[in-house]
Amino acid sequence: MLQQALRLSDGTDDRLAHARTLELFAENKLNMGKVAEAEQLREQARTLREEGPSEDELSVRVKLRTGRLDEAREILTRWANAERGHLHPPRSHRETLLLLALIDAMQGRVEDAFATAQEGVGLGTQLASPFVSAVGQMRLGHACQIRGEFASAIRCYEEAIAIGDRLAVRRTRAEAMWGLARAHGYSGDLKSARRDAAEGIQVAQDAGDIWLGALIQIVLGASQVLARHSLQDASRYRDAAGTLGDALAAMRSCGDPFGQTAARVWLALAHWWWHQRERALTQLDDALTLAQAQHYDYIFTTHTLLGMHDARMIVPLLLAARQRGKHAAYVTRLLGAMGLENTVMHPGYRLRVQTLGVFRVWRGEVEVSARDWSRKKAKQLAALFITRRGRLVAREEIFDLVWRSQAPDAAARAFKVALNALNRALEPERNPPRSSRAQGKAADEPSFIARDAAAYGWRADADVWIDADEFSQLIERAETSTGEAVLGLYRRALALYHDDYLIADARYEDWAIAERERLFALYLHAADRLAAELLARGEFDESLAWCEKILLRDRCWEHAYRLMMHAYARHGDRAQARRVFERCVRALREELEVEPSEATCGVLRDIVGSEQPAAPANSL
Repeated sequence: MLQQALRLSDGTDDRLAHARTLELFAENKLNMGKVAEAEQLREQARTLREEGPSEDELSVRVKLRTGRLDEAREILTRWANAERGHLHPPRSHRETLLLLALIDAMQGRVEDAFATAQEGVGLGTQLASPFVSAVGQMRLGHACQIRGEFASAIRCYEEAIAIGDRLAVRRTRAEAMWGLARAHGYSGDLKSARRDAAEGIQVAQDAGDIWLGALIQIVLGASQVLARHSLQDASRYRDAAGTLGDALAAMRSCGDPFGQTAARVWLALAHWWWHQRERALTQLDDALTLAQAQHYDYIFTTHTLLGMHDARMIVPLLLAARQRGKHAAYVTRLLGAMGLENTVMHPGYRLRVQTLGVFRVWRGEVEVSARDWSRKKAKQLAALFITRRGRLVAREEIFDLVWRSQAPDAAARAFKVALNALNRALEPERNPPRSSRAQGKAADEPSFIARDAAAYGWRADADVWIDADEFSQLIERAETSTGEAVLGLYRRALALYHDDYLIADARYEDWAIAERERLFALYLHAADRLAAELLARGEFDESLAWCEKILLRDRCWEHAYRLMMHAYARHGDRAQARRVFERCVRALREELEVEPSEATCGVLRDIVGSEQPAAPANSL
């Protein structure tokens, strides 16, 4: 139909109509992966429009589909800034904001992708364009995915499909099915991912869109790789490798190095997890070559739409590639972006540890269960090593702290069993020495637990996040910050403090007491500072709430009473301020048998306007 339109418009006076037809023809060629022909047709259209060398919508889409994401984003950002506040006729899927949201998601710019997609959905409403709204919902779904909000993403895609069905525009289903396949596959529902991918690929093929079909194949292949624990047989491995191989070939035909890089990264992971080490490193070498040349670092270091939901997955391969030397400097830079430049051993996930309250540990997103620990002493040993992080603990000291009631020989046997259980809980797929000897393989050194002669503890280079460390660091940053940042840092820190340090698991252990007291003092100090900052800003209700939380944990924290008295006074409620003072008197007498300090009495004098506060009644 477009060829016939071109013949009919050729030589007519309506140059703009002829140029528009050429652009539509160029877009179809681009969708078919014929980039050179698309560029040629676009240049013809540009000449007809008598434009100079300025960019147009199709040229940006060419950049998007040929991996020049930085160039496309720079142009789109400039356009978006110029367009804000000025309505224009709807441009369907070519809207500046919608293209920008897609690129942001592909580059892992999480908050930018989310904000731009929301703005795009709002633009659809302003333009009264259901189609723009549908595309906006899909781009919002992509942003939710890289946030890890799969349920929200699925709702966005379903809304987009419903709008597209009402408009009888079947093609909207292709991108929506791409998103659904990823959301279902990455969250473990491979059956739904296969179904969604099959429909999306069919719609893309019907539309002649090879590139979008290849994107769907990449996320399907990635989903198959991620399902490795339930898909151990060789046929399933071949399925994943075959799907990704087809996607790689399609991306080559489209001339998209970004898509090729993503496909190769997933192929590398597939080969690595199925113990095809040389194949894995060959694919990774090619991916690193493309990424370094095209500045795709983010595909390795953060959450992206075509990349991993946990960037740590690729770290063991990166370490192996660095050891080979070909991309050593570039790999070190990538690891440095993740804070792992000094790491030697890595299991492919970060360990997250909660010590404030109940002791809990996660391998990536999977919590270590009671069954995983297998032995109570293994969990206790982990808590001890966390508490003594930064130094190794001598074996005899461990015996004294954990097995003090047992004879040395019995303690040594129990320690060995508990240590093995601890390593299995933290790294269930590691080859331990006995298993390695039986299989004729080299034993894997533990990634988290270190041993030096007869001393044990956490490795200095272990990839572990500990809530107590984060809590302390946030408070330290708050102390040197100003403005609204102070409130945000204190709130984030205090949100981590679920309860006292290891209070449920090591309440009576001597080795936990000093750390518990240190962190508790930090909590009271931070809560006090936050309450004072809120009071200074006139946010009385939240300030009072934090004072109550302080007093719930320490009835004798006088400064909290003073802050409450000031807050009520500023509300004009002097009677309530006096009641707070009387409450302070009661607590100090009952707990410490002392009277309020002069500072506290002085606050009451200032509030009630008298020289001396009335003596509290004996009934208090």
